[in-house]
Amino acid sequence: CVLKSLEVKVLQLFLDVDVRWSSTDIMIEWAILLRKGIEKFLENEDFVELRKHQLSDDEWKALDIIHQILAVPHTFQQKLSADKTPTLTLAIPSF
Repeated sequence: CVLKSLEVKVLQLFLDVDVRWSSTDIMIEWAILLRKGIEKFLENEDFVELRKHQLSDDEWKALDIIHQILAVPHTFQQKLSADKTPTLTLAIPSF
């Protein structure tokens, strides 16, 4: 397995979901984590046509910056998200 040889955690790419804005942050985070595997995948001769979509180093850097920006509201949302615990008291102190 390519990921095992690269010592990368086995994950699937995360799809962006329109109704969950934080899914964009998660999708970018997982793409960054899987960068080596994605690049190795695109080296395969069976996927030559997909190489035109390969990200440049500058595009990967831009994704990292976007991820850092989106991580702030994502962390805030996670802090205020709970199923069985009241979180309203955390709203103002979190700002």
